[in-house]
Amino acid sequence: MNDRLPLVRSVKSCIVGTLLITLPFLFFILPGQRELLGPLPALYAALLILFLLPTALCLATMVCGTLAAALGLAAALASITVLTGTGGLALTAVYVLPVLAAFYIIIAYQIPFRKSCPVMIGVHVAALAAVYALAQRMAGGDLYTAAGNAVADFLESWEMGDMMLYQLYSTGLIGLKNDVTDNVLLQVLGGYKLSAAAKADMLLSVRSMVRELLESLVPNELVSQSILGGVACLLLPLRFGFLAEERRAFLREGPGELTEDGKQKINFPTLDMPPFSLWHLPRGIGWQVGVALAAGYMLRMTKTPALSIAGSLLFAAASSIFMIQGAAAINFLQKSRGTRRFWRVVVPILLMMIRALVIIGIFDQISNFRGLRKPPEPKEDFE
Repeated sequence: MNDRLPLVRSVKSCIVGTLLITLPFLFFILPGQRELLGPLPALYAALLILFLLPTALCLATMVCGTLAAALGLAAALASITVLTGTGGLALTAVYVLPVLAAFYIIIAYQIPFRKSCPVMIGVHVAALAAVYALAQRMAGGDLYTAAGNAVADFLESWEMGDMMLYQLYSTGLIGLKNDVTDNVLLQVLGGYKLSAAAKADMLLSVRSMVRELLESLVPNELVSQSILGGVACLLLPLRFGFLAEERRAFLREGPGELTEDGKQKINFPTLDMPPFSLWHLPRGIGWQVGVALAAGYMLRMTKTPALSIAGSLLFAAASSIFMIQGAAAINFLQKSRGTRRFWRVVVPILLMMIRALVIIGIFDQISNFRGLRKPPEPKEDFE
């Protein structure tokens, strides 16, 4: 087990990996940051933890060693504790520790990828559900209202709050009642400030906006992050960990024992993960995901809250699956054209940001342009 999860894979990679994970979190707790940006460092740290930290820790484990992952986790826990107190520490621990524990068990016991990937997705679902339940309890049972109140209180007390509220009003994100639109700004020494009536109405609008945004966003993100995060926590560590170990073995020993396909034999836990460029949905499952995507799109437009939420969850899950397939299809094309590894990482990320990977994944499933799914065999004629 120790050779699969060593404390340090190389001193240089351990130092670099530790710095890459710890420095962003330590930056948030530098003297003066909280006074300058208010709660924004806590928000940035929370977003880093939610979207990047589990994958970064798993990646550091396989590329740098468990020491780098442990130091990175310690820095994240320390910074979020300084920024938010024990509540933030509890939420971070509930999310990150189960994911990291599941990853270590998968690597230690060499659970095959086809089994470990669904397990990792399931652990993400359970961990994020626990975080949501704990956050609801901390907020007194109404997380969205508490979040809206927190944002409004911050804008009310922040010295730049009036300017931010006016910008939100100018862009149409928040509105005002007709009886206060005539006296929005008051001239004061050195500039302008909002009138009391306008500011009160804008803060009320901010509370409503935050609540509505979170009601629609949180369920989708829980599903999407569970699927994408679960896959990323295995795909990236296994792939880049193998590449790093392959390079270290070559530099240490030179060309060594070769496998049957002519590649250098590396003692690294790959879990029999297929090349990412060959990932695809079987024909039957692909149609089921497509139906779920269409059903989710239609259901989320309904006015019935329960059906709308169910539709959003279906749409988020199906979109995430097709997004992964779209990334695999792009990787296939890039490999076939000899694209450099840097662009094989950057291009899918850029396409994901504009939601183009979902469309590419659907097109790949329908057209089968990679030729990975065999055509259905013709039925025999018994007449």
